[in-house]
Amino acid sequence: MINGTHLVPRGAEAHPAISFDTRNVPVNDRIDYWEERCAERVVGLHCTSMSESGLEARFEYCDFGSIKMIDIIGNQHVIERSPSLLRRFEKDSVFLTFLRKGTAFVNRAQSCTVLGEGDVVIYDTNKPYMHGFPAQMRHVIYEIPGIDFRKRFPRWELNEAVRFDALVNPTRIVSRALREVVETDLALVETPAQRQSHEERLWNVLETAHAFSNGRARSAYHTAVRARVSQHIEVHLHDPELCPSGISREMGMSLRQLNRLFEGDANTLASLILTRRLQKCHADLARPGPFPKSVSETAFNWGFRNLSHFSKRFRKEFGVTPSALAEIASR
Repeated sequence: MINGTHLVPRGAEAHPAISFDTRNVPVNDRIDYWEERCAERVVGLHCTSMSESGLEARFEYCDFGSIKMIDIIGNQHVIERSPSLLRRFEKDSVFLTFLRKGTAFVNRAQSCTVLGEGDVVIYDTNKPYMHGFPAQMRHVIYEIPGIDFRKRFPRWELNEAVRFDALVNPTRIVSRALREVVETDLALVETPAQRQSHEERLWNVLETAHAFSNGRARSAYHTAVRARVSQHIEVHLHDPELCPSGISREMGMSLRQLNRLFEGDANTLASLILTRRLQKCHADLARPGPFPKSVSETAFNWGFRNLSHFSKRFRKEFGVTPSALAEIASR
């Protein structure tokens, strides 16, 4: 039997969850059915199962916009994304996976990563891999667009599957943070504002994971302070006075100490603030509506003081002017 809760449908503007279950088809057809449905919604793969009862698996897929969530419950099975499947079913995504139940392994780049309950693993879909579950399992996958991931983390190659242990300090911070996001997504009906916050929390989890992966997070304390700084930035993006010196005073540390927390990042702290503001403006201007959004109002709402400077940086960042994007969104 497959046990577990179903995704609660989201708010009126959200896409409803799409679900399929192999138990609804004859035993001999279950593997083909699973492969076909997965290829349609997530990724092309080959599946095998040694269970005498056949593959018993349930899949629920929810589209949050740029990020997708897949909740899978099943019995013993192995999936493989071979070089031939890479060519047949192209997919440029990064999978952020949380193992809710059971054990698993990921075979990638001639190395095997073993996962326990609560562990987090990150890998991309552009390279061959095998993912297996020896017994009853449940995991949640967040599908991150590859282009967005590389823009945030241009030097994070993901040549191997990256694992974060749920039981060992300090990396269990990643597991705890992602668990909170998962539990929220599986339980709450969301408004559009909550869905936007949801994506921000996922990016914060990835920022923390990136810091550990690149050796910049030296301790649980160091990671917690980085998280506080990131949260402060998100909350105060509307404030035109938001700047590194002000953040350092708020955090009770010197500007030098603050900058050291973010050493090695693709962006300096100041450019991070600018990037997040631009991304917020882009999200607002791109939101569909009957009339074009006000460019000046949007810019000022997210802390920009100089409209000309905003327009130049926006076009450089996204390859389109703010007014053109607003016009497209209103059609």
